[in-house]
Formats: sequence, C-alpha cells, structure tokens
Amino acid sequence: MGVPDQALASLRPLSEQELAEWDEAYLAVECYFRALRIRNRLLLAEIVRSILWRASARRMNEIERTARELAMEEAMLEVANWTQDVLGEQLPSNRLSARGRLALLLADMPGHWQPAFLTPRPWPEEFVRAMCNSYLAAGPGFASMAMKEQGLELNLFASGAASWWETMDRRPIWRRMTFALALGVVGGVLWFVFM
Repeated sequence: MGVPDQALASLRPLSEQELAEWDEAYLAVECYFRALRIRNRLLLAEIVRSILWRASARRMNEIERTARELAMEEAMLEVANWTQDVLGEQLPSNRLSARGRLALLLADMPGHWQPAFLTPRPWPEEFVRAMCNSYLAAGPGFASMAMKEQGLELNLFASGAASWWETMDRRPIWRRMTFALALGVVGGVLWFVFM
C-alpha cells in the first residue's frame, strides 16, 4: 500500500456539493472495477483512491468537467495502459476494448492474479502468458463462408399435408367441401357432448 500523494492534513474542506460529486465519482470508479471482478476490498480501495487522486489533480486544470467524468477517464486509461504493458501490444485508441476485458476474465485475473492487477513490472510469467493467450483467443475468428440454397426436406406427414394444401389452393370446391366437413364434425361432436 502506498502513501497518498498529499497528506490529509493539507486538504481543504470540501463543500457539500463537492463532497457529493466526489462520492459519486468514487462509486462510479468502484463499480467499474467491480465489473472487472476486483473483489478484494483493500486492493479495490487502494486502486480507487489512486484514481481519485489523479482525477483531483486534473480537476484543477479542467474545472468545467465533472469529478465523475475525470475519474472514469483516469480509471479506463489506467487499466488500458496497464493491459498494454502486460500484453506488449498497443490497444486501439489506448482504450481497453471488449477484447481486453474478455482477456482479463479468460486469464482468470480476478481469481488467480488479483494482486498483480495494475501493479508495475515484474509480473508473474504465468500471468503474462495467460493474458497473451487469452487476448489472442478473445479475437474474432472470421472465416469466409457462402450460404447455399437448400431444398426443404419434409417427412411423410408434412409432405402429405403440403400436397393437400396445394390441392386446396388449386381447387376451391375441395376447400369448401373440407370446410363443410370439418364444421359438420365439430357440430356433431358438440351435439353429442351436450345432448
């Protein structure tokens, strides 16, 4: 655990609005890391604290932006940069894509390698290998395929029903006779049941 960049005694008191805004930023960052399955409370608190310190330093220069916005940017940038370092590969737009998040989960970072999360080098060799293999496996595997038209295969019953339906369409008299017969059967059954 590191020491914060700034001592608590040197902090100025926050207004109610600022306190609520930083609380919202804290919750957003914490939820982001919980979504990445960081469950260790001490590790989570340390990560969130360091992210909020950096967002607070940026806030002095970017007053128009909300604390939550700055904190989330810092969180995503931190995870993307760390993942790039572990993989040794540049991520698109320096952002952790769905492929990077999937690699973290496939490598079982939350289960086996949580203490290595967002730490500087050196990382365990097995962890780096698992991350690289997972990142490659998480990529799309496109294959060129052509769809071919295939005939509809019907069993004997469906085949008979289909030919009967065709007959009904071609000969309206058969359709009327079948309808009258079905109506007569239903009427006969109802008469037999109620009489």
